[in-house]
Amino acid sequence: MSEIIVERRSIKQVDETPIAREVINEILEKAAYAPFHSKIEPWHVAVLSTEAEKRRLVEAIVASMERMQGEPLTRERRDQIRAGNERKIVAPPYTLIVTTDIIGSGKKDFEAIAATSAFVQNIQLLAWEVGLGVLWRTNNFIFDPELVTELGLDGQQIVGCLQITRVNEIPDAKPRRAMNDWVKDLGE
Repeated sequence: MSEIIVERRSIKQVDETPIAREVINEILEKAAYAPFHSKIEPWHVAVLSTEAEKRRLVEAIVASMERMQGEPLTRERRDQIRAGNERKIVAPPYTLIVTTDIIGSGKKDFEAIAATSAFVQNIQLLAWEVGLGVLWRTNNFIFDPELVTELGLDGQQIVGCLQITRVNEIPDAKPRRAMNDWVKDLGE
């Protein structure tokens, strides 16, 4: 397991080769063993595998970006946003929208987001183990409540959109800080 943690990379280069849904389901089932604080696992996953599902998300993102800008986008800008998101969302065999329950209690909501983040990390590690790469995106649209409603995810917070693809090329590891830069004893 330690090798997988060290070797895992975010994969941006998309391979459109299909991936069996059973593989995705198995990853999700195992990922659900992430720790959580409440009595109920707080995460939810919307699996987008068809072009229509993915394009629905792309159009919701375009509308969200227009709302967030506060004024209409030019046709050129809309097309630009659409094209960029189609490459990220439509091309990969799967896009997962991972959400967590939000109930309006600071501590409980924090714990739900933390548990769901552990769940996402499990997805990444399990996918890597079977030769799949994941890119975890947290773009601004995840904070748009209208987008959440438009997608039928009311009462939830999007924690990220995960693009899942085959790994054809492994990027170099990002440099990591030395442990003594971020670990200290409280007595120091």
